[in-house]
Amino acid sequence: MRVRLLGPVDAVVGGDPVPISGLRRKAVLAVLALHGEGIVGTGRLIEAAWGDKAAGVSLNTLQSHMSALRRMLGDRTAIIARPPGYLLGHGTTDVTEARRLLERGETAGDPARSATALRAALALWRDRSLVDVGGVAWLDEQAAGLERLRTRAQLALIRARLALGEHAQLEPDLERLALARPFDEQVHAQLMFALYRVGRQADALSVYRRLRATLADHLGIDPNQRLRDLEMAILRQDPALDEPAHAVRLLAC
Repeated sequence: MRVRLLGPVDAVVGGDPVPISGLRRKAVLAVLALHGEGIVGTGRLIEAAWGDKAAGVSLNTLQSHMSALRRMLGDRTAIIARPPGYLLGHGTTDVTEARRLLERGETAGDPARSATALRAALALWRDRSLVDVGGVAWLDEQAAGLERLRTRAQLALIRARLALGEHAQLEPDLERLALARPFDEQVHAQLMFALYRVGRQADALSVYRRLRATLADHLGIDPNQRLRDLEMAILRQDPALDEPAHAVRLLAC
C-alpha cells in the first residue's frame, strides 16, 4: 500500500488507486501517513485531523473513522491500534519516495542522472500537496512544507538542466518563475545565468537591478554574496560562465 499525499489524499493498493471518501477520514489517513512508522496518540491524532473542532470529537468517533478506513483499504491490518494510539500497519508514502528521489538528484554528481531523478520526483505531485484536506492548521503547515520540497526539486532540476546547456529552453519558464517569486534570489540567479548564456548580458544585469531594488524596497536588504558575485562575473564576462558545470555552483544561493 502506498498512501499518496502529493495531491488529493488517497491510497494505491495492489497497483490500483483507492479513493478515500470523507474529509475527516482523509485527514486521519494523512496524519498517520505523515508520521511514518511512528505511533500517533489518539489525542494528537484528533487534534491534528480536526484542528479547532477537536474538542467535540470522541474516541468512538475516531474509532468509527478507523474502521471505515480499514474497509476502504480492504485490509484490517492497514491501520493498527497500538497504545496510546494508532499507526499505519504497512506500506509507504509518495512523500518518502519524493524525498528519496530528490536526495538522489541532488547528490548524483552527473547532471543527466540528476535530471532523471528530479523529474521522477516532481512527477509524483498530482496537484498541490494535501489539496483536499485544507483548513486544519497542522495539515496546512505540512502542506506548505511539502510545497517547499516541491520547489526545492524544481530549482534543483533547473540547475541540472542549466548544467546540461538547456539555457534557451529554460529562459521563458525562469522569467515566469521570477515574476511569481520576486524575492527568490536563487530563481533570479538562474534566470541571470540563462539570459547571459543566450547572449542577453544586458537583460541579465537588468534582472539583477530589478531584484536589488525589490529587496531594498520591501525587505531593506541587499542581494546575497553569491548573487553579487554572479553579477560581477557577468559584468566582466568571466570565462567561467561559459562552463555550465562550473558556473552552476554560483546558482546555489
